[in-house]
Amino acid sequence: MTDVPNTAALENEATTATSEVDGQTPERLYNARGQRVWRAGTLEYTRWGIARLMFLLFIGQFTFVLEVTALPMMLPLLYEQRGFTASEMGFLGIFAPLGALVLFPILGYFSDRTRTRLGRRRPYDLIATPFWFIGLVIAPFTQSLELMILALALIGIAGAVNNVLTGFYNDVVPPELMGRFSGGMRFFGSIGVLGFQFGLLRFVDSSPVTVFLTVATVAFVCEMIMVIFVKEGEYPPPPRSKGFGTEIYNYIKEGFSSRYVIFLWLTLGVTALGAPAMGYYFVRYFTDDVHGLGMTSGQLGTLSGIGTAIGLCVTPFAGWLVDRVGPKLLWMWAGGMVGIVQIALFLLPQTPGVISVLYGLFAFFNAGLTVGLLPIMFATIPKERFGQLNGANQIVTRAFQIIASIGLGAFITFMGEDYRYAFLFGGVAYLGAPLFLILMLRQPYPYRNMPPSMSLEGGRRIGDMSRVVSPESA
Repeated sequence: MTDVPNTAALENEATTATSEVDGQTPERLYNARGQRVWRAGTLEYTRWGIARLMFLLFIGQFTFVLEVTALPMMLPLLYEQRGFTASEMGFLGIFAPLGALVLFPILGYFSDRTRTRLGRRRPYDLIATPFWFIGLVIAPFTQSLELMILALALIGIAGAVNNVLTGFYNDVVPPELMGRFSGGMRFFGSIGVLGFQFGLLRFVDSSPVTVFLTVATVAFVCEMIMVIFVKEGEYPPPPRSKGFGTEIYNYIKEGFSSRYVIFLWLTLGVTALGAPAMGYYFVRYFTDDVHGLGMTSGQLGTLSGIGTAIGLCVTPFAGWLVDRVGPKLLWMWAGGMVGIVQIALFLLPQTPGVISVLYGLFAFFNAGLTVGLLPIMFATIPKERFGQLNGANQIVTRAFQIIASIGLGAFITFMGEDYRYAFLFGGVAYLGAPLFLILMLRQPYPYRNMPPSMSLEGGRRIGDMSRVVSPESA
């Protein structure tokens, strides 16, 4: 068997939950043929099934990687061609997070409760992916701010819906392999990014239409292959609705009422607060002729490609590290070091040698932080409320992105269009990641009888429930 639902697991759900709450290491499992198998919910995989699953998921990750890597590099160059100011660029930057802020809290809630022949997560992505494609196709043809808003609104809607895929990975990947999945996902995605940075990026100045159409087509095809061929398992019936008012109350209570979850959202959210510094504004600083380094898009692609190559070497080890020691230590150290490197980019002399070394260090630590993102979520958010609670997380995260995009753009304009100040802002924000995680770890786990799918401590334990609030003490 490869990805065939194991209906017996549904009948033994109580036994499985007990094992997860106890935080025990799962024993090796074998099927009737004596083959080693891994389970994710009711899905059961042989070694061949795991290889097939990972291959398809890695193909689909081209869309994600292009979205988070190629777009922040292509769009600022396009904005520069259209003559948009830093403030206008900051305004345009709110549409992707705004889509997630408005739509995903609703979609995440319903994805936990959706039951279809295609599963509970896949239907959403099947509907949304074409919007992403259309937005990317429209963008290079726009000459006005209004049309660019339309293109980015479509991309923002698709990006909001595609966040459901985070729960999809949590449902289909065996927990003891999650770190290696996350590392491998970033590794193979980085190979595609290298091709973009060393190849396509240099043509954005001269042939933006060709570059955007190529990225849109590759991303669309890869995403659809993954969503069509990776099957979901079976799920217990969703909880019965208690009425609109009660559901809203429970959403707020479960998503925002405990110090544990507030510190968790801040732990994840401050990275979004600092991200624009090394996205849009990083690109504009390195290409700006007046206040920046005056690089061409080709030179920028080479520098970025070197950073991607460094990350390529880091991600497999970082994924293995997550499975061995958990995502907690990786998130703390990588987040703190990314902040320190960004502050150094602001303080130190901007010579080619200094810039190259600092950017290489940023790529090294940021790769570890990126690998740790999904595991830190899967180790802290209960699996059966993952969509709903990730929606609550998105409210905080996207609000930070909007604040950063508008506020940082206005701040840079106030400082005379000097994009170097973005590094100071971003560095301070990233230093909050280890701080808030330490504060979260001091709080009790509030979601009794709903364990996360993996452990903060690693060692292949399924759920880290050492701080769970028991029914008697709740």
